[in-house]
Amino acid sequence: MSAAAEDAAAPLPKGHSEGDSIDRVEADWRRERPDIDVSSMGVVSRIWRIGRHLEQLRKAQLNEFESDRGTIDVLGMLRRAGPPYRRSAGELTQSSLITAGGVSQRLDKLERAGLITRHVDTSDRRRVDVELTKAGVELVDALLAGLMDHDTKVLEQALTPTEQRRLTTLLRKVLVTLEPSDSSG
Repeated sequence: MSAAAEDAAAPLPKGHSEGDSIDRVEADWRRERPDIDVSSMGVVSRIWRIGRHLEQLRKAQLNEFESDRGTIDVLGMLRRAGPPYRRSAGELTQSSLITAGGVSQRLDKLERAGLITRHVDTSDRRRVDVELTKAGVELVDALLAGLMDHDTKVLEQALTPTEQRRLTTLLRKVLVTLEPSDSSG
């Protein structure tokens, strides 16, 4: 049996005996436009829809902590830096997908909440370092544990560990073609 046939024959998650809405959309397009290859819809539309579902679930979880994605992104970048959990504001801007102004507004909010402190470099006043406070470390650690536990449960409902590793590899291949390579290491 070919890999494609194996994947098509793979059992669906418990309680799902037939295909999904994307299968129906693809079938409709094949019927209406047999001259166009719509097979990419099976991948792209599913990734898009899965992303929307996961984003809604993540938003609800973060709301429980009175937090949001931008907050956890900044706190996470600082936490991943390791002790003393400090990066320059410029590094945070480069690593995020928002403007310098957006990062500055987010940092203002985090500083007012007591989650970060800012430190002006005495040798270059244009450089501002951002550091997590103890409360910031505690919040990001609590958020991360809860988010990862939830994500693990969602994935385990649908995929075996082997399937998860295979999916990770395949998604990585697609993502590296869409994002510029990070030459900074």
